[in-house]
Amino acid sequence: MKKKILLVEDEKNIVLGVSICLRSAGLDVAVAEDGADALKKLETDKPDLVLLDLVMPKLNGLDALLAMKANEATRDIPVIVLSARAQEEDIQRAMELGAADYMAKPFRPEELLAVIRKVLTEDV
Repeated sequence: MKKKILLVEDEKNIVLGVSICLRSAGLDVAVAEDGADALKKLETDKPDLVLLDLVMPKLNGLDALLAMKANEATRDIPVIVLSARAQEEDIQRAMELGAADYMAKPFRPEELLAVIRKVLTEDV
């Protein structure tokens, strides 16, 4: 069975590139444009993993991560943060809130796939 990934990202070019990368690796991809949209989609779709940007309109990634981890229905879904914000305090805060991993943009597709495989394997 294909693993389902929820990509939470507001930059269209990143959505396109990451979606192509994930689909070519045999993964299903759903997209949310911001944290609020992601929380709605998490209610109906149960992804195996969430890829979460931090800087987004409406509801930022840290607030979305906090809400996910506070909700019993979504707290166990692993989250990988993908962000251009690579300051130590951002990484530390995301990890404290429950992120499984943190990748700074830009990243190479093969790096992303390796981290996804690692997190999904740890989750099994």
